[in-house]
Amino acid sequence: MNKLIATIIVCFWAWNISAQNTIYLGVGSNISKSAEMQKTAEELAQYLSEKLEVQVKLNSLKPGKTIEQIQEGKLDIALMNTFGYVIASSEGNMEALVVVANEKKEPISYQSCILAHPSTKIKTTADLKKQATHHIFGFVTASSTSGHLVPRLYLNKQDLQPEISFRDVIFAGSHKDLIEKVSKNEIKVGATSYTDLQELIKAGKYEMSMFNVVWISEPITNGPVSVRKDLPSLLKKKLQEIWLNLPIDNPTLNAKVVQFWHNTSSSSLYIPAQDKFYDSIRNMANSMEEISILVGLYSE
Repeated sequence: MNKLIATIIVCFWAWNISAQNTIYLGVGSNISKSAEMQKTAEELAQYLSEKLEVQVKLNSLKPGKTIEQIQEGKLDIALMNTFGYVIASSEGNMEALVVVANEKKEPISYQSCILAHPSTKIKTTADLKKQATHHIFGFVTASSTSGHLVPRLYLNKQDLQPEISFRDVIFAGSHKDLIEKVSKNEIKVGATSYTDLQELIKAGKYEMSMFNVVWISEPITNGPVSVRKDLPSLLKKKLQEIWLNLPIDNPTLNAKVVQFWHNTSSSSLYIPAQDKFYDSIRNMANSMEEISILVGLYSE
């Protein structure tokens, strides 16, 4: 009897998988724009194909077009950033599956901050408001979560519209670039990753006295591996098992894959994701519409 039940389960699993002729794995632009990361994404797609015994096709997530890709059936699994997931879970029928975690099985997060050169004497948001019109404000890149989107939301809530409130706005290019420019007083005030700043200070590149930290965000949980809500439940369960077991089953691939996420190491693992991990991002905005508009305007 037990053998019969096992056979029925296997057949049912096979039927559910066969119903999905192709599974589309979407990766964010931060992955597809790097040749090394793109190669890792291709290895991951091949690994998932072997584990699921069905073709897994790689798709690059198109900035501002992700919801359309989901609606067109061209996205089943997605490795997207935090903002991308918040929008996809609200508008695109996606749910969080797993999230990268540390050895304590806690989701890995990072933080954003606003820095000012000490010569400005800007130490608080109130100081920033008073001096805003005198300074050019620096962000990292338009699509950066901690170096642009999160601090922009914060500034908006403080009634500081960057392009209007400040003398001008520039994009420095990377977190390291922005931190370096603020340290040299080339950019007097700007936003970057507080996590990256701490790591550079720990490495002896800078001293904290070289910066005034005006604001630090709440922890930002890394974007999850998400899946379409209407995928067969057995398929979602199998996908979750594959991800949870990846560090043990294929540590070499895992060491490459975890580099997709911020503030991770080769020993990072995965835990089941909870949607509430991303409430802090939702709470930063005045509405989901604000987040949607923000990502739509600056995701290119």
